[in-house]
Amino acid sequence: MTGYLYDCQLRDDAVRVRRRTGHEKINVCFKRTVRVPDNSDTSQLPPDLGNFPLYKVQDYADSLSPEMVAKGGVFLPMYQREAMWISFTANSPFAVKVYVGCVNAISGETAAEDASTKARRQLRRAQGKLIQDYVTVPGQRWLDGIASGNGVVKQFVATRPGEGYTVEAQVTGHEVHGGLQVEITPAVVGPSGSIRVSVALLTGKKYDVCVPLDSTFGYLKKMMYKIMGMPTATQKLIYRGAQMLDDHLIASSGLCEWGRAVVLMEILRGGGWAEPPTAKPETKEMGLAAGGKIKQVIVYDDRPAEMWHKTATVAFNVQILNASAFESVTGLPPPETPITMETYAELGLPFFKLYEEDLGDVVHGPLDNVKSIGEMDGVEDPSFAVPIKPLNDDPDLARGKSKSKSQQADADGVKADDDISNPAGPLSDFRPRAGLLRDCWASQGHAY
Repeated sequence: MTGYLYDCQLRDDAVRVRRRTGHEKINVCFKRTVRVPDNSDTSQLPPDLGNFPLYKVQDYADSLSPEMVAKGGVFLPMYQREAMWISFTANSPFAVKVYVGCVNAISGETAAEDASTKARRQLRRAQGKLIQDYVTVPGQRWLDGIASGNGVVKQFVATRPGEGYTVEAQVTGHEVHGGLQVEITPAVVGPSGSIRVSVALLTGKKYDVCVPLDSTFGYLKKMMYKIMGMPTATQKLIYRGAQMLDDHLIASSGLCEWGRAVVLMEILRGGGWAEPPTAKPETKEMGLAAGGKIKQVIVYDDRPAEMWHKTATVAFNVQILNASAFESVTGLPPPETPITMETYAELGLPFFKLYEEDLGDVVHGPLDNVKSIGEMDGVEDPSFAVPIKPLNDDPDLARGKSKSKSQQADADGVKADDDISNPAGPLSDFRPRAGLLRDCWASQGHAY
């Protein structure tokens, strides 16, 4: 693993990924909204009705199920068949994969690829369709659902698992992962103000990481905990036969000048008797199904493959807790029930349109075979006439809300929470669109 360390933290109502030694950052928010009509119509963009509150799983480990605790990350409360959309804001380029369960919301493929995955990709390429499994930010401000057509998504809608409605169940036949996993890959940045350190394990594996010039070995231990999950208390760093103390500066050790590696050893401690864990109450985890259709373009990535820092991907889990179980888990009152589409229309409130005809090539969503809740139930929602408000004049203050508290916190320099990234890393390696295209050409015996 090579490159800069990116922190993944909960900031009020958003997940923020930020480079430890720089200013590059992206905020991800999960938005409450109305559930658009699930029928043959394609709706414009529904409104921003505020952020879903986010909570760190580790803070409620005693009251969540073992399965949810094991996945970690954050959780949010949703009502049965409530809708959501995802908001992205960034000050430099990032590529973002979104998995619904273990199904990629853009490509429709599962994280575990096989020969059939490559065959489907080849077919899509032969049909003249763009192949891509992520969105790029800035550029893609929002994602309202799974890509199901040319400029169309099917809305994210919460549902109970075990009934066959979830995207994961329809694509894989199983419901194992649930919720969302978000994987964020930054663009390559320059090495200003940093030094590179090689960390070697006794297994022979080596990690090259960049740290600030004034870093201590204690700081390096924290970095290795984030990368490997090895607790700092069990780490021992050895350089040229001597153990490195936590408060010693890396730059003054001679490590960088000599170009040698510091060896990381794990201190194994003896076990002992511990109290058996108490049984945890069952908590109701939700999955995501497909709802009504929304007009939304997934813009393709025209950047060169070399632009993306493929080994610096940060992943985090977003789990969905049934709102009925929320109070028993957190001790907090559940959020208000969402406004219905009928009430929203009666109030004369608008949907929103972003004119995207000038964006050129777009990704054609492959998940059109995933049935919506209405299609599975055999029920069509009624259509509603709502005013349409154009967004192009002021997209940054769009869809009804100003910037979130988390963005204000960044501006005010408020201290961040602990890291919430998934220590297991991404479900699959990041591959730029240009790299996927190159693979397709190579498999057909062509030069790219």
